[in-house]
Amino acid sequence: MNETEDKSIEDGRRPQRLKILGVDVDPVDASLALRRVSDYLKSPGCKQVVTINPEYVMLAGTSSRLMRLLNRAELNVPDGIGIVWASRRLGLPLAGRVTGADLLPQICGLCESDGHSIYLLGGAEGVARQAAANLQASFPRLEIAGTSSRDPDADTNHETIAEINSSGAAILAVAYGCPKQDFWIDRNRDLLTGVRVALGVGGAFDFIAGRVPRAPRLLRQAGLEWLYRLWLEPSRYRRMAALPRFGFQVLRSRQR
Repeated sequence: MNETEDKSIEDGRRPQRLKILGVDVDPVDASLALRRVSDYLKSPGCKQVVTINPEYVMLAGTSSRLMRLLNRAELNVPDGIGIVWASRRLGLPLAGRVTGADLLPQICGLCESDGHSIYLLGGAEGVARQAAANLQASFPRLEIAGTSSRDPDADTNHETIAEINSSGAAILAVAYGCPKQDFWIDRNRDLLTGVRVALGVGGAFDFIAGRVPRAPRLLRQAGLEWLYRLWLEPSRYRRMAALPRFGFQVLRSRQR
C-alpha cells in the first residue's frame, strides 16, 4: 500500500480501483482488506466482498449480469496470482494476493476481538460444521452464529435467510463456488437484515476443515498454488483453460 492509498483512507475516500478486462479490483493487501471489513461492520446494510481470480474475469466477459455484480460489489480482493500478474503488466502493480482461505480466518480473528459473530453457509454436508469447529479451536472466544450446508436453490432460500437472520450473525461466509456464491449474496443481500458483510469464500471451508490440503507455503508464495490444486484435482483442467486466454487478453489490452 503506498502513500496515496494511505491518504485516501485517512480522508474517507476509497483508493481508485484497477480495471482488469472490465472488472474492477481493489488495490488492497490483506491488512487493508481487513480494515475495510471492520469499517463495514460499523455501517448499516450488507456489503458484498468478492475474491477475484482470472476465472471470474473471463466469466464476466461473457456475462453482463456477472460483470454488473462484480463492479457494484463493495470490495473485490485480488485472489488469483493471475490478477497480480495482470496488474503488473498493466503498470499498476498490486501488493499481492488476498485469498479467501487466508482472509476468512483473519476475519474470524477480527470477530473474536470485536465481539461479532459469523455464519458459515455452503460446502458439502458436514464441512461447514467441521470448519467452524476448527476455527473455534483457533479463536476460542469466536462466536459461530450457525452453519448450514443447505444448497443455493430457490426452494430453500426462505428457510436459509430466516435462519441466518435469527442467528444474529454480523458476517456471512458463503461457499457455493464461483459464481454461484456471489449471485446468491447479490440476490439476497437486502433480505439479510443483520448481516453487515457477506463474502464468497470458494473452497475455504474445505481447507479449514482439513478435507483438502493447501499447497505448501513455498508454492503459495511462488504463486503456484493453482498448479498444486491441479495436481490434486486433475478435473480442474477445464477451469485452468481460462488462464492462457486471460493472459493473452491482458497483453492485448495493454497494447491497445
